[in-house]
Amino acid sequence: MTHEANLTEAEVSAIMRSFEERWNLFSKLVDGICLWQLIRFEVSLRKQRGGLTRAPLSRKRLISSAFLGILQYLLPTRRYRYLCKTYDSAHRGVVEDQAVDIYFDVLCDEIDGGAKISSYDAAGFEDRISIAKRRPVYDDGCLIVLSAILGRYFPFKLTDPVFDLLADALAQEFGYSDYTAKRLARQYNVFRWRSYLYGLVLRKFSPAVVLAPDSGQFALMDACRKRKIAFVELQHGVFTAVHPNVLPNALPRRVDIIKPSILAAYGNFTCDLLHGTALEVEGRIEAVGAPSIEYARALRDAAFRSSEDIKITITTQGVAAEQLCDFVIVFLQNTRSSVKIYIKLHPAYDAEEEPYTRYLGDEPRAEIISGKSDRSTYELIALSDLHLSISSASHYDALGIGTPTGIIPFETYQSVAAILQHEGAFLVDNPERFAAIVDSRDWPSVPVKTKDHFFAQGFIGNMRGLLQRQAEGNEATE
Repeated sequence: MTHEANLTEAEVSAIMRSFEERWNLFSKLVDGICLWQLIRFEVSLRKQRGGLTRAPLSRKRLISSAFLGILQYLLPTRRYRYLCKTYDSAHRGVVEDQAVDIYFDVLCDEIDGGAKISSYDAAGFEDRISIAKRRPVYDDGCLIVLSAILGRYFPFKLTDPVFDLLADALAQEFGYSDYTAKRLARQYNVFRWRSYLYGLVLRKFSPAVVLAPDSGQFALMDACRKRKIAFVELQHGVFTAVHPNVLPNALPRRVDIIKPSILAAYGNFTCDLLHGTALEVEGRIEAVGAPSIEYARALRDAAFRSSEDIKITITTQGVAAEQLCDFVIVFLQNTRSSVKIYIKLHPAYDAEEEPYTRYLGDEPRAEIISGKSDRSTYELIALSDLHLSISSASHYDALGIGTPTGIIPFETYQSVAAILQHEGAFLVDNPERFAAIVDSRDWPSVPVKTKDHFFAQGFIGNMRGLLQRQAEGNEATE
């Protein structure tokens, strides 16, 4: 696999913009669909770090999703005002033996007329839906399985000049010869079938608005725009102007790009980062906050108290694992303080606890917490003195909650370097210096203005107004 080490997201973004402009890729359409947009994220991620590896999904669970989805589609159902596209891995919290969806349960509890659809997306979460507090009304994993089958055996189109051109471009520019015209045709046909199947589901539930915490839900977005249904993208993770799914404003005017009706961003910090993008120029961004952050912020205000023992939460994201372990080891060798380190693994990209257990399993001051654990990342951050990561969205979370956050400058850290301009964030450039900071308790505090800048307050009220405007806007166009 060809990839260059240590390329930043901004560097990859510049490479992609130059590549797509030279080959005029946004103007190369297949029956009105820009194929390049559908694969831009995966190509960018591969260019940056060779792609991230997920643990394989359970084939049994995928097959059961297919049969369950068909059954649910055939059963009578009610119509909903809004439909939330979520994931099984989003049901990470457990309250009174019930799995709680961190994105949508609060929204559906507080604003009437909503329901969820969910798909199996990460190993280790196979049984979460069976104990969900609010069960999804539809398992759209069925659509993922069926579209993959139908796209392979019943294609809309086998050949097209765009398939050949894009295959040649990727091979010539990057050496990605595995992106053959046949593979690109299959990706196109899977997309077409998935969009069609989502259209059938939308017809069944008849929502005015669909929400999803994912910038890559192109098939669902396409189905929504065909049925004149508003699509609200909830910000998930670090989202900047150089993110592969954030498109520049300077695109050919005739190109019909798939995009959300509105991006429901965490706060004004994200809005500022997206200045000049197509989303910002077209007025498609609104700061709404996040319910999990509001809860964790209140928890910290009520329950966190500094003590002699310094608590540090480190969140991982599937990159630089051994470097991170070395950092922790050297820090612990140098600090004179009584510390407790909680290492919370990423639920998808750190499905296995190796190498953390190999390096730190016998260290009593470090606790390794599985990404599948019921222990809330937000609560860990809220009740810690400090938070550390490399380039995780948890940096944003920590500042919104009020916990000082340190950036460890490995691999992808520059994607979040902009937060260093704000009080409460600091660079942890080596473990010895971090030990000195901890021993002197010389870390920054997070002022209220920083918390509110990263996460808008009043999530439910903000979303109530947003849903109303989006629903009314679509009714006016019908």
